[in-house]
Amino acid sequence: MAFTLNKPAPRYLALVAGLLLAAPGFADPSPAEAVIQDLVTRAQAAMASGHPQQAAELYDKAAGFGESAAAEIGMVRAYLQAGEFRKTIAFANLVAAEHPDVNDTAALLAYLEDREGQTVPALAKINAALQNHPHDAALMGAYSEILIDRMAIPQALKELDAWIAKNPPHGDIYRLRARAALAAGDTEAVAVWRLKAALAYEANGELDAAKPLRAWLARLPGATPPDTASPTPPAATTSRWPAPYFAALPLTTNAVTSGNGFVVDQGRRVVTNASLVANGAKDIWVRNGLGEVRAAQVEKVLPEQGLALLRLPQAYPKVWSLPGLMPMPKQLKFCFVFGYPVTDGVEAGYPLVAPSVVVRPEVGVGGLMQMSGSLGGADNSGSPVFDPSGQLIGMTLGPHEPLKGITDRDSLLGKGAFAVRAEALRALVPKTAQARPKRGKAHTVNPSVEELYEKLQPAVVQVVVAN
Repeated sequence: MAFTLNKPAPRYLALVAGLLLAAPGFADPSPAEAVIQDLVTRAQAAMASGHPQQAAELYDKAAGFGESAAAEIGMVRAYLQAGEFRKTIAFANLVAAEHPDVNDTAALLAYLEDREGQTVPALAKINAALQNHPHDAALMGAYSEILIDRMAIPQALKELDAWIAKNPPHGDIYRLRARAALAAGDTEAVAVWRLKAALAYEANGELDAAKPLRAWLARLPGATPPDTASPTPPAATTSRWPAPYFAALPLTTNAVTSGNGFVVDQGRRVVTNASLVANGAKDIWVRNGLGEVRAAQVEKVLPEQGLALLRLPQAYPKVWSLPGLMPMPKQLKFCFVFGYPVTDGVEAGYPLVAPSVVVRPEVGVGGLMQMSGSLGGADNSGSPVFDPSGQLIGMTLGPHEPLKGITDRDSLLGKGAFAVRAEALRALVPKTAQARPKRGKAHTVNPSVEELYEKLQPAVVQVVVAN
């Protein structure tokens, strides 16, 4: 089915609606609402099983029976899960304009704007909505999610604690409070708030939402260990909004660290930081922005450069080949960093765009460069760096990676994040897997951020490791 940015109501839907209204089995006052709810429920199940295109069709049918903010928000999420970011943004704006009084639409639009790097206007928009609706969980959830993802942790803790003190228990908000505690390094509080989130979900009948939290809690010291007899990953559980559906790691995996990476060699390999897979990693999983999970194996490590190459026994299908290994960028060259916020691997998420500038194209030795300012969460280890034309020019290095030739690391870190230049990756990536840089007319017009996001969403991954 071809999707458009309006909501056409096909003739057969109107006919079916009329028949349903007259059918004896639909004696309730609002039979159309029952049909819409049934279609939305089926669409949610399709999303949870990893079929966003099927979900979009069902949401589209639901919208054809009448105005339904739930169906239209579902369509936005389905487009995003399917990797159609440009359509996602366009349709989200239409839905927000059509339903200005539905807080979920404002929350979702602000979240999407932040994903493409418009953090300041996104926070301003959602903060204004919170002034009128201070008890709304969707608004607070999106607001705190953005703050956490952009590493504004003190503000996130302050806002969440204030909201929690004035409102009834809420699983989503407690889950976000646990994420904020994780970012703050308070491991004890992480366990407390994840337990509270699980209890709140269970009290509200949201058992699927509680499952991954209960699985994580079962792995804490002193807890009863889960059944690990079967090596087969169980079906993915329903992830909480706005994280992707179909994104659960195997419940037998005890994730201990995570970072970023990007896919090369037609979806068969992943480039990442060496520290993520050091010390004999037992299990390694990668998860892209579509929520697709793959097991990974270490193929090559260059510890002195802080680089690692992973092999995927099951390749990612239809992944855009990252244009590759450009020469050293000129000083003050504008760039984008594309990565996932810092987590412990338990929760999935959509990637972030962070604009920056290359202020030191050559620092230390070994092909290092430095970018200006804080990248606000997107600088997690292994995030790819692109120039405005969409060419790969580097990869960020985490705090545990070596910086050869730099003696004043602490003072330089205050001036921005470090990255390894793309040409230094040639020693890591096999020649047969190196895409040639595209030049000439193809790059006379730079792609929009939304176009770049759409191409990178399936190609940039979270790397989750269990020892």
